Amino acid sequence: MPLKAATPPVNVYEGNGQLSVVIPIPGAHPSNVDVIVGATTLRLDAKCKYLQEDQHYHRRDWQVGSWRAEIELPGLVDPARSRATLNHGVLVVMAPLSEAGEGEHRPAVE
Repeated sequence: MPLKAATPPVNVYEGNGQLSVVIPIPGAHPSNVDVIVGATTLRLDAKCKYLQEDQHYHRRDWQVGSWRAEIELPGLVDPARSRATLNHGVLVVMAPLSEAGEGEHRPAVE
């Protein structure tokens, strides 16, 4: 029976006038990652694949599969100026801090 993919660990930090959310998602391709940035939340949907997912594992410390997460941000951000990159299996979403954050934005994952 395949394991259900667990939500990966998340780092959220502030610096240079922006919030950054960093999430390792091995096996993810930018076309399979959907990011929605709101003024106070970040929603993520990801589908991660790995070629050997149907093998008999002797040890399995990280998992693949589909997952969804909603992350409360510690401050208001400007969703329209947010951006997302996926490089070497690490998703980084950056959004400038804002006193009047409003709306939602779906940045393309590059």
